Amino acid sequence: MTGVDRITRDFDGLGGRIGLMTHAVCGWPSMEASRRILLSASRSGADFLEAQLPFSEPSADGPLIVKANHEALLAGSSTAAALAMLAALRRVCGTPILVMSYLNTLVSRGIDSVLEQMSEAGLDGLIVPDYPDDELEFELAEKCERSGIAFVPLIAPTTGLGRAASLASASNSPFVYAVLRLGVTGRRTELGVEGLAALDAMRSRTGKKVAAGFGIAERSQIEALSGHADCAIVGSALVARVDAALASGEDPAEAVASFVASLARSPSGS
Repeated sequence: MTGVDRITRDFDGLGGRIGLMTHAVCGWPSMEASRRILLSASRSGADFLEAQLPFSEPSADGPLIVKANHEALLAGSSTAAALAMLAALRRVCGTPILVMSYLNTLVSRGIDSVLEQMSEAGLDGLIVPDYPDDELEFELAEKCERSGIAFVPLIAPTTGLGRAASLASASNSPFVYAVLRLGVTGRRTELGVEGLAALDAMRSRTGKKVAAGFGIAERSQIEALSGHADCAIVGSALVARVDAALASGEDPAEAVASFVASLARSPSGS
């Protein structure tokens, strides 16, 4: 089964409910701890896992994720070690695993090499937040398709529907990543009628599932997205839970389990 197949299967298996994707930084606070955090998120209700390869200048990320990236690098985290950890995670975790990476990390390591390692590890998707819409030189979408890995396009709030449809059709991904607001991650996003209508239009125009992120931190926001998006993405809020657990001497994986369970729980508690 390819990564595209696994992602499609799990979206289809949601049964009408909104899915949940959680974010963790590989190698933070340690490589083993990040593996446990990802596994804990999966076992507590996350439908998709976004695993970030640490980078020195994560331009789309807010202060908490920037801090996590820097500490991971200081602790010796590398792309090779992160991919090896994710390969080990795949052996015990059936949840789709999507790698988030900035372009420079892929280029410096070698795009073909990274995709080969991802494919061999059974990883499912690639998210590159700083990949230019009109970039042709690196052929990321084409290379991902040949590897069976979903190349997930990011759609900004300022992107027109025609352009969004074009980006979606050029990708093999079953879904697009809708960025809910401009700026960096971390600040809470207010979900108004206009923004929800934009998600409706994106789903209709692209013909693909829509995962929405940037500033999602509470179950109430996920409930507000239900019916307008197919998946909610929670990043900085989860990293904040890990950071707080470390500061208080708690087990970060246990803190993540409790937080993810609260996000995944339906209003009835089921």
